[in-house]
Amino acid sequence: MSCISFPYSQLINLIAHHISLIERFEKNKDDFFSLIFLKTDECNKKDIKDIIRKVLRNTDIITEYEKNYIILLPYTDYNGAYKLLKEMQSFLDTLEKETIVTYPEDGKNAHELLYKLKDSVKSYYDKEIATPIF
Repeated sequence: MSCISFPYSQLINLIAHHISLIERFEKNKDDFFSLIFLKTDECNKKDIKDIIRKVLRNTDIITEYEKNYIILLPYTDYNGAYKLLKEMQSFLDTLEKETIVTYPEDGKNAHELLYKLKDSVKSYYDKEIATPIF
């Protein structure tokens, strides 16, 4: 399968739109999704984005940020995101760090989720990531 790719500058808009769809169409409001940060800027493998895209579903969204990736996984809870992240980190032989946020547990809107992800990335990798602006 192949996921959808968008520029990083649109990530906050995509998250906000996804949350709006959940709020409008989910009758029981129990929808969820996860965001993962996959650090690959020091990875020696070639064609990393193509490798990642083959693993992801066609409903998943991938954005590239400074040779790293943030992936939005619809209908994926923390446990599913954790499993996928660990498998990708192991395959790519990158540091195994837990850089996952989940809606709605970690934030009720796009800003909260991205700030929580930024904090996680800063904590685990001592790396600053910029927050896209609406």
